[in-house]
Amino acid sequence: MEGRAKDVASFAEKIQRKGGKYVDPMAEVTDLAGIRIITYYLEDVERIASIIRREFSVLEEHSGDKQAELADNEFGYASFHLVLELGENRRRLLEWSQFGGIKAEVQVRTALQHAWAAVNHKLDYKSSQDIPREMRRRLFRLSALFELADEEFSQIRRAGLKISAAYEREMGRGEYDLEVNVDSVAAWARIDSKAHRVREIAQELGWDVVDDPNSVRAVDRTDLVRLAISQGMSTVGDLSNFLDEVDSLIEPVLRKLGEADGDDEAASSVEDLVTQIILVCKKLPVEVWNNYYQPEVQFEEARSLVP
Repeated sequence: MEGRAKDVASFAEKIQRKGGKYVDPMAEVTDLAGIRIITYYLEDVERIASIIRREFSVLEEHSGDKQAELADNEFGYASFHLVLELGENRRRLLEWSQFGGIKAEVQVRTALQHAWAAVNHKLDYKSSQDIPREMRRRLFRLSALFELADEEFSQIRRAGLKISAAYEREMGRGEYDLEVNVDSVAAWARIDSKAHRVREIAQELGWDVVDDPNSVRAVDRTDLVRLAISQGMSTVGDLSNFLDEVDSLIEPVLRKLGEADGDDEAASSVEDLVTQIILVCKKLPVEVWNNYYQPEVQFEEARSLVP
């Protein structure tokens, strides 16, 4: 998110430039405050716009999807603009009442739309008519590629969710001969009984464990995949079998590792905990531990618990 308040000089310049258009500038200028929200995926733009519409009074006549307003052959790659003011519920609150009637503008765009806008600002072409003929086709083609990339990212995201759901269905049927990758590990951590046992033990010992699978850090899963494969665990079944073999060590190992000072405030995930258990129970050298975590004496002590 990015935000700014229009400064006095800019406000005055806009009033003068419009040449008497405004009768009551404080009420009529729509961008006294501006917020930009940048998303990763196209579908999140509409989701965020829906949230804004629920929380504020949106002036639809000044709002809309600027991309949808472009003709098929028109140059540009725009974003979603919403002009809003406080809704009745907020205007009645004392702390908000002074802002009643004041308008603000919110832009919601994807990261690629934001990149296009930044480059386009430097080029300083406002419309296709401004572009030299020899450059026009190249810029049309480039803006189309940006749009296509946005759509492909969304398609890849949806495909990943489908693959993850398929992994869960297969594991639910007892099929664990599935390759270790980020999606299969995420599904395994959600439904496997051994993974659940690791979570329960850690929570009983006072570990702060992530409850929402969508909040797990990507690095936790990539680290587990990388380590598991390096140790010959090529399927999620291998992960479960390993935890079964070291079951009696899980509690004392996590207890010892939990005695760290804990200057990292981020909650641990099941994937993160399993990575630490593998490092300890495989008695890997400190140098390998240091590839994943900060050096700490608890690793040496936890490793000494392993026969």
